[in-house]
Amino acid sequence: MRVSAWLLLFFHTVILVLWIMNSGYLFSLFGVVFWSTSVAVGFIVQKQIKEQLLIKQLLMSSSYFMVFLTIVTVGIYIVTSSMP
Repeated sequence: MRVSAWLLLFFHTVILVLWIMNSGYLFSLFGVVFWSTSVAVGFIVQKQIKEQLLIKQLLMSSSYFMVFLTIVTVGIYIVTSSMP
């Protein structure tokens, strides 16, 4: 379970870098599905880790940050699409 947690942290870091770069790969259909899936799996894996480890805290923080980025992205899309 720890290996999958580290892998998810890596994916969350890649998503963050792509988000900062405003990459078309992240905002394509495949990217959005991958983003959503990695967030959901992140919460599931975090719940499966029994011990109180640093990786559990990192994964929880990273998953919540990904949810925050999703909310910010939707907000940016709504604001920019309503402009004339």
